[in-house]
Amino acid sequence: MNSVGLSLPAPVVQAALAGCDGPRLAAAVSRAGGLGTLTLCAPTLGATRVRLARLRRLTMRPVLLAFTGEWEKPEVLNLCVAAGHRHFQVFWWNGPRLVRRIQDSGGVALWQVGNQGQIDEALAHGADGLIVQGTQAGGPVRSPRTLDELVPGLRAQVGAGFPLIAGGGLATCEDVKRVLALGADAALLGTRFLLSQESQAPRSHKLRLLRAANEQLFLDTQLVGQWPCSPRRRLLTHSLPDEPSLYGGEGLSRIHDLPSAAQIVHRLAP
Repeated sequence: MNSVGLSLPAPVVQAALAGCDGPRLAAAVSRAGGLGTLTLCAPTLGATRVRLARLRRLTMRPVLLAFTGEWEKPEVLNLCVAAGHRHFQVFWWNGPRLVRRIQDSGGVALWQVGNQGQIDEALAHGADGLIVQGTQAGGPVRSPRTLDELVPGLRAQVGAGFPLIAGGGLATCEDVKRVLALGADAALLGTRFLLSQESQAPRSHKLRLLRAANEQLFLDTQLVGQWPCSPRRRLLTHSLPDEPSLYGGEGLSRIHDLPSAAQIVHRLAP
């Protein structure tokens, strides 16, 4: 993905995990040769400044910064650019507002998509690359189609050289090889990195997910919480609230431990 200034020794990207990622996880993934992601979800500009400073102390390698929810103010982008960051993730609801601002600041905008309408909108607004989500993903799911259905056609549409990152239900090296063979440049994994040592998810939630199987996940269509208008695939519980630390994709049954982020990247690299 050299066209957007990303040279990844391991074609592995950690998905945005809301409050469960954090500087430690994002830095560990990038140091190991993948691309870590830090969700921009600090409650204040000062808190964002502290998180970015900690991230820079941990690594100088590229890290993807994900704009989610209400944290889309111009001063947040200015702060990120001033700290030396230039790779940003946008979504269906904020991409139209943010892509031009990111590019005018010298940054790169990777737009997450899940269906043809979102793909067309992202390309029309000049996205620098696409993050393709399949319907097997954990957390917010906007895609009605699998990666096997989405990626080959999308590669044909955008042509060679246009950056494509694909995720949804991935957990193993074989999964990574499969999406690369479909035409993606890198694989996006969320649940696998949620269940890592560096993840900020509560340990009790990590252990609960580790003990669970795919059959215990369900697509929650009660449109509540921070993410706009999106069903979420999460662990079915009767007592715990809707929390990102309980989101899981359909690769869950193939995850059996809590290794470090570096170990995960090394295992996943083809």
